[in-house]
Amino acid sequence: MKLIIFGPPGAGKGTYANFLQERMGIQKISTGDLLRKEVKEGTQIGKKAKEYMDKGQLVPDELVIEVLKKELERIGKDNFILDGFPRTVSQAQKLDEMTKIDGLILIRIPEEILVEKLAGRRICSNPNCAAIYNVASIDKKIGRVHYYLPPMPPKKEGVCDKCGSPLIQRDDDKPEVIKERLKVYKKDSRPLLSYYRGKIPFIIIVPNRPPEEVIDRLIKKLEKLKEKS
Repeated sequence: MKLIIFGPPGAGKGTYANFLQERMGIQKISTGDLLRKEVKEGTQIGKKAKEYMDKGQLVPDELVIEVLKKELERIGKDNFILDGFPRTVSQAQKLDEMTKIDGLILIRIPEEILVEKLAGRRICSNPNCAAIYNVASIDKKIGRVHYYLPPMPPKKEGVCDKCGSPLIQRDDDKPEVIKERLKVYKKDSRPLLSYYRGKIPFIIIVPNRPPEEVIDRLIKKLEKLKEKS
């Protein structure tokens, strides 16, 4: 299956994509991780991308598409989930030229939950690992939905369980950048829903429980989609 996972920053796209990779064998492709790897390695692409990422702005299409093409060539084009791409209609049009997407996973979550989740997120500093943790503890009701999201801390504070590397808070997860990221999402990314509506199936999830519970619901929906295709 060739999937896109879509939602605002902090919605849990990376976490759910990791679960799908582990449980369904769908290769996760995170353009954010790919770009951060370029930044860490000090490549020309990385230097250019860092200027935008540090300000919470979208990295220009040509840079994102360049790293994505390289990754698709490396892993093949038949079984993957895209995390962080496309983020604009123009990116979606470029993706259509590269491959055909089977479905879009849409994460719906209130903004106030997002801000708490983002501020609590910690990631592994090793670009080859990129494990995700969260120290925020959320237990509140918004409208008719009860959001119970306990923290997902590492076993040892500040250290990745998987590879032992230090955990970090991304610069774009800090409060002053979070608001800018959400503005950019509303302006540039939401139009994607109109672009894809009617073209490919939408699989909608509400992350109001720990990821292990939400992923069970998601997998059932994906299995039904796979049966129909």
